[in-house]
Amino acid sequence: MPLVRIEVCNFKSYRGHQTIGPFKNFTSVIGPNGAGKSNLMDAISFVLGVKSAQLRSSQLKDLVYRGRRLAKENPDGSMAVDDDDDEEGEGEGTAKKAWVSAVYLDTDDKEWTFQRTISTTGASEYKLNNRTVTYSAYNAALMSHNILVKAKNFLVFQGDVEAVASQSPRELSKLIEQISGSLELAAEYEKAKEDQDKATENATFNFSKRRGIAGEIKQYKEQKGEAERFEAMEQERDALILHRILFKLYHIEESIERNAHEIRTKNKSLSEQREEQRVHDEALDLARSEQAKARTGVLQMEKKIKKGDKTLDAKRPDLVAVEAQITHSTRKMNNAKKTKQDVVKTQADLEDRVNNLEAELTKVKKDADKAQEAQRKKSQNNLALSEDSLEEYRSLQLPIFLRSKNDKPSKSLLEKKRRVVVLSAHSRRNNRDKKRSVVHVMRKPRPKVRRRLNSKKRSLGCRPSSTQRNKSWRINNLSGQRSHN
Repeated sequence: MPLVRIEVCNFKSYRGHQTIGPFKNFTSVIGPNGAGKSNLMDAISFVLGVKSAQLRSSQLKDLVYRGRRLAKENPDGSMAVDDDDDEEGEGEGTAKKAWVSAVYLDTDDKEWTFQRTISTTGASEYKLNNRTVTYSAYNAALMSHNILVKAKNFLVFQGDVEAVASQSPRELSKLIEQISGSLELAAEYEKAKEDQDKATENATFNFSKRRGIAGEIKQYKEQKGEAERFEAMEQERDALILHRILFKLYHIEESIERNAHEIRTKNKSLSEQREEQRVHDEALDLARSEQAKARTGVLQMEKKIKKGDKTLDAKRPDLVAVEAQITHSTRKMNNAKKTKQDVVKTQADLEDRVNNLEAELTKVKKDADKAQEAQRKKSQNNLALSEDSLEEYRSLQLPIFLRSKNDKPSKSLLEKKRRVVVLSAHSRRNNRDKKRSVVHVMRKPRPKVRRRLNSKKRSLGCRPSSTQRNKSWRINNLSGQRSHN
């Protein structure tokens, strides 16, 4: 698409509205330095959307035309520049905005007007065929005519040929792609390639999934057949359950009728039983009142028992002392019995000896009487004992006399000891009997009271407690042991 003409207004060194053209297939711009050849290239780059850094300017507002300062004449006739004004100050004819318009002719001989306007504030405005549009629409229109701003495929600046010649193969291929516009499609190409990979992966996955789905369909068909059989069995089961429930309901209704008839029968007999219950309740109340009275008596009796227990506990030390005395007396009595037995045995031995001695004494007396009688007869006949006979008589008489003399005191002494032992034994036995009678008298009332209390509790339907049973058992056992002793 050829460039027809360029229109500039207050752009860089071009003051006011200027039209440059028309341009042919080959147009050369010549002129001295400062004539504006480079500014024409900048104007073409500016209208096609090139940035200000590539237009030999740091800011867009620097592209707006600025008027020159006029020199002042000094009094001596020389010219001088006024240095009082700021360097950034405006000169004569300085504009507020600038614009560049490029007219192209397409293959259909239709003119396209691209116009770009800037102000001193740095704001840009884009027009396409005298209609204000956004930069995106403006750039899209340029790209539709194969004018790529980033690739700068419409102008060759100074040094571009040397820069291209010095580039590496990779940079050259990148530049060619940029000029041809394929570089801008790199992201789209990568995305399309990624989409292709994803599509291939998805196709493989879908194929595998399809095979799995086919297997699942077969499995689902089998499961469907099983489900249909299961549903048929469930319907059969429901029918059987319904039949069973109806059967049970029939029997429940029969049992309800039967139970209702029994309830009516029982209600008739219930009134009689309630009357009997009322009579029994009255008897129960009476029995409870009697039980309360009896319980009061039992409590009183228990109080008496406790009082008796306290009395018994108070007299228990005396009982222990009496029992100790009884034990001591029993021991002394047993010792006395042993002594009595020894004395009786000794007495029997002594009595045997005495009897033997008395028999010997009787025999000796008889012999003496015979001897005296014989002596008397001999004396009458004037006969006398010989010395040997008299000496033998004296020797026999003296031991017998001494033995009889010694045995008489020992016999009397043994008789006295026997009497003392017998009297002491009788006194100990009497003392023991008296103490046992005292203990018996002390214990005698308690079993009677216990028996009366137990009989009263048995009449009330109560049983004596384990503590009371243990106490009564210990007392009865103790009394039995003492009576045995």
